[in-house]
Amino acid sequence: MKKTFNLSRRQALVKSALGFGSLHMQSLVTGLPIAFLAGSPQHAWANTNEMKYTILSHLHDGDPNNVNVPGTYADNSSDPRSQIERAKVSEFSAKAEGFEVPETFNLGNQTVKGAAPWASLPDDLRSNLAFWHHSTRTNAHADHQNVLRFHGSIKDPMGNGSAQLAEAIAQETSTALGTALKEPLSVGGTPISFKGRPIPVLNPMDIKELFSASIAGIEQMASLRDKFIDRSYKSLKNEGTPAQKAFLERYAISRQEAQVIAGNLGELIEDIDGNSPLNQAKMAVALIQTGIAPVVTLGMTFGGDNHGDSVLKNEVEETTEVMAALATLWSKLKAANIQDKVVFSSLNVFGRTFLRNSNDGRNHNGDHHCMFTFGSSIKPGVVGGIEPVYKSGSLVDFSATGINAANGKTDNADIPYEQTLVSVGKTLARSVGISEERINVRFNGGKIINGALIS
Repeated sequence: MKKTFNLSRRQALVKSALGFGSLHMQSLVTGLPIAFLAGSPQHAWANTNEMKYTILSHLHDGDPNNVNVPGTYADNSSDPRSQIERAKVSEFSAKAEGFEVPETFNLGNQTVKGAAPWASLPDDLRSNLAFWHHSTRTNAHADHQNVLRFHGSIKDPMGNGSAQLAEAIAQETSTALGTALKEPLSVGGTPISFKGRPIPVLNPMDIKELFSASIAGIEQMASLRDKFIDRSYKSLKNEGTPAQKAFLERYAISRQEAQVIAGNLGELIEDIDGNSPLNQAKMAVALIQTGIAPVVTLGMTFGGDNHGDSVLKNEVEETTEVMAALATLWSKLKAANIQDKVVFSSLNVFGRTFLRNSNDGRNHNGDHHCMFTFGSSIKPGVVGGIEPVYKSGSLVDFSATGINAANGKTDNADIPYEQTLVSVGKTLARSVGISEERINVRFNGGKIINGALIS
């Protein structure tokens, strides 16, 4: 018997957007922006390629990802970072070797040292990958929603009240992207909110069922593509301007390309077999390719709430496993030819202590978090850094430093530690195409880190 379930408003919208003959499916098989298909060509011309989709990983656990990333490994034995405590081969297993002893690899033209799993990512992904060190200024799980609001620094579209990061980005990009939803869609991670309303998580397996009927019909739609293009050319020949004709020729894809897209869409979801981070990554790409939502949120784990992870087993194994999800996400983006239209980023409630606790696990660290992000607008490398914290002459942990907005380094920092959270948020917003004018309305404080972006 076929599975049935009640559709929420969001599920109904997703189902409608994925329906055979919908504007989103027509856009997929023609290559034309939804605004153009909807009869608003001027809007389509104005916004095409200006905005990017966003995939945001977020969890309230406060993963220890921040401890093993580039920027945290020592350059020499006198470097205070040499005292950072990581998983050891002698305690756990050979799997810990790539954490205890870092691997040297490139992020674009920058040579860095980090845990070995990061070096396993594809070269072209690492050419778009960066690590932004900052602070979330809290060490309480219950503050996750507050961190997503940047402690009140993110405002509503009029510059008042408060909003969450995914909410603000969706509001600023959805119209230009022409998405079915004007709000984020969550396929995993900790629930977020939109205009004060909680956004429920739609698991990949539930969304896969909504896709099924459309996948069968998209090949038929591709066969109708020629009639649609011919009709459009005929209309523009009589009434269109040279600019309109040039636009259609630029964005209308070939019939062969349409068939390839139809096949790729099926491949994007046919191997989804659960709700793991790997499956969340696959579904996020499918949702973006079909223009469902401007922002998709999910949850990628790097060890979780590991106070009692005495040999840092979860930290090692989950960090290693999540690389497969990131690599798959990247390969799916490339297969869909949308790798330059998407920015991926992460934001958890806090990071973890660099020194291990009495159980040999890690405690909460509100003074340091690392947002890792990749996309065609991201300058690969390391932004900001860490510095030791001493108490009564003894090292007690590490904290994020200030940041130089012009070059992203720690010297001559003009962004103080307290403003690093809102600054990386502003920088992420700029990376997806939001104008500086709108960013200054939506975000209070901090600066855009121009040194973190490709100008």
